[in-house]
Amino acid sequence: MALGPFEFVTSTKEGITLLARDEPMVVHAQITADVLDDYFKLKEGSNHERQKLVIANLQAFGRIAAGKYERGEIKYRDGQGTTVAMVRLSLFDLECSSHLSRNADQSHLH
Repeated sequence: MALGPFEFVTSTKEGITLLARDEPMVVHAQITADVLDDYFKLKEGSNHERQKLVIANLQAFGRIAAGKYERGEIKYRDGQGTTVAMVRLSLFDLECSSHLSRNADQSHLH
């Protein structure tokens, strides 16, 4: 089965997790708070600020995560009867993307 779209799942002080499915597997994409703060030039950004920026750029973050998943840049773990593939998005990944907007009010795919 093909990888489905990434959706927003949770925002914590550690960062943001997105989720997609590639049945029977679940794929988590994790973006740490430090990476988001560095990329979006936030000075100790709040969870709300990070969440707003990720949701505004959700398709772009999904494309970056899907690319890493398809290239095999993942780690696996077992989780409650299913395999979870973990994808971590780095500052380098975000900086190499032409899809992200640094401004939540003007976010769109390029």
